[in-house]
Amino acid sequence: MKRYAIIFSIILSALCTLGQERHDVHGSHDKYEVGRHHRPSYFVDGDKVFFEGSLVDYASASSFKILRDGYAKDNWNVYYCGVKLNGASSNSFKALGYGYAKDNWNVYYDGGKIDGASSNSFTVLSDWYAKDNWNVYYDGLKIQGASQNSFKVLRDGYAKDNWFVYFDGKKIEGASENSFKVLREGYARDDWNTYYWGKKI
Repeated sequence: MKRYAIIFSIILSALCTLGQERHDVHGSHDKYEVGRHHRPSYFVDGDKVFFEGSLVDYASASSFKILRDGYAKDNWNVYYCGVKLNGASSNSFKALGYGYAKDNWNVYYDGGKIDGASSNSFTVLSDWYAKDNWNVYYDGLKIQGASQNSFKVLRDGYAKDNWFVYFDGKKIEGASENSFKVLREGYARDDWNTYYWGKKI
């Protein structure tokens, strides 16, 4: 029975993420217009809490608080898309936006713990970028080699530091960070090339 409960929790979490999918990587990049994370369907009825029609086990209806990006908490537990986050501290838990959240000890993205992230210094930037005192993150994943001290989010998924230009968290090979400018509708340029959604054209 326990095995089926675990499987159900995994499926529920996957459906929550799928339902909030922000864009097709090869498509229109609608995430910059609409945003992925919406207020999910939690519902408190008497002494019960539901998420999209399913009972949220162990939830305290009297102290239940809906946060954002699928997160919620009561006086004892934290939940992501109706599934309890084991080990998360309800007292200090905060939803930060763009799927990120933290408590006094850990940082989370879409309900999963970001290993090695510093809760004390973790800051959400924009367009799914974030950083702490040591690293820069995109979609909850560390961007290898990015400089957190000089990292700057531009717009439409573009960002740069003192050495590189990035799109959706990936380096744009050969792009000049000194002359790089974002135009509109996914277009950008530097002194030598023009780019469309991060690809040289």
